[in-house]
Amino acid sequence: MEVKVRILAGEEEERSVEISEGETYESLLEKLGLNPVEVIVLHDGEPVPEDERVREGGKIEIIRVVSSG
Repeated sequence: MEVKVRILAGEEEERSVEISEGETYESLLEKLGLNPVEVIVLHDGEPVPEDERVREGGKIEIIRVVSSG
């Protein structure tokens, strides 16, 4: 299935990714080349754990977490 992902990391980017049924958000992040430690994944505005399976439909957003010392 194809999912559309909005990535908010300094600038906004929208990408489409082909994934298999049953894949996790962690797998999705890997396909996008993103480190799971540096981002928060939202599905319809709600945070989701990386080991949860990607649900069809809805809006997926990935927000890069920025920290400074």
